[in-house]
Amino acid sequence: MVDRLSPRTVYVASFNTLFKLIGYGIIFVAADYLIPGLYSSPGPVITTVIALTAVGSIADLTIVPRFGNLPSLLLGFFGMLAIIWFSAQAWPNNNMTLGWAVLLTLVIGPLEYLLHTIILRLIK
Repeated sequence: MVDRLSPRTVYVASFNTLFKLIGYGIIFVAADYLIPGLYSSPGPVITTVIALTAVGSIADLTIVPRFGNLPSLLLGFFGMLAIIWFSAQAWPNNNMTLGWAVLLTLVIGPLEYLLHTIILRLIK
């Protein structure tokens, strides 16, 4: 378990959150550009990025140290898929299909693997 109050943990959490915001932002803006009409406005993109970052940052400090990288990726796949799918459905006129949601989740996978690897190295 990670000591949530140590300066090292705060550093790791800040680093992780910043890279998630930037990485997810790039991925989702690029997806919206490459897949015309995927999102109806910037609102769902911003909401999805913030939700993924918030949930992912907490999960990375609680689940990754306990289970390791690959099991955490598998667990995270379903959580990210649900967030991507449901956040798009909450906004009108989006063209997010389950297939696009799965593809976006797979695209996020390498970023998550890298961040998990860094987290595991930094918290030990």
